[in-house]
Amino acid sequence: MAAAMFGATSRVAVRSRGPLLIECAHKKGSGSTKNGRDSNSKRLGVKVYGGQHVTPGGIIVRQRGTKFYPGENVGIGKDYTLYAKCEGVVAFEYKTKRNRQYVTVKSLPEDDEGKTPTMLAQQKEKSGGDLTRKEKNLLKYAELGRPGSRQY
Repeated sequence: MAAAMFGATSRVAVRSRGPLLIECAHKKGSGSTKNGRDSNSKRLGVKVYGGQHVTPGGIIVRQRGTKFYPGENVGIGKDYTLYAKCEGVVAFEYKTKRNRQYVTVKSLPEDDEGKTPTMLAQQKEKSGGDLTRKEKNLLKYAELGRPGSRQY
């Protein structure tokens, strides 16, 4: 009937679709992640080892809890930091039945005048003598008011 209205000779062209193309996304979807957090390092540990020289107030161990306990001439801070109360040489020892590790500072043998190495370095500088690197460092810390220059 439609052919009679428009003429029998008209043809309806059906357009073909062509090959099927599948396209993927070019960008990755941004999902949430459970990672990506990190805290600053706390720099814990032994700062001065056994047999090394320490000045008064110098930090020996920074720790969480008491892995090391304070011994002779060693104090403990509220964050369990162990520090020297006098100038001397650090020693790590095991004491008592509980097998605890103690940190002690063995005070240096005093000279006949009872002066500390910092005092001797100051005296040597005033007299004009040549200073060793260790003596220069002691004087530098005393000038800056660092913990090494504290008197207990």
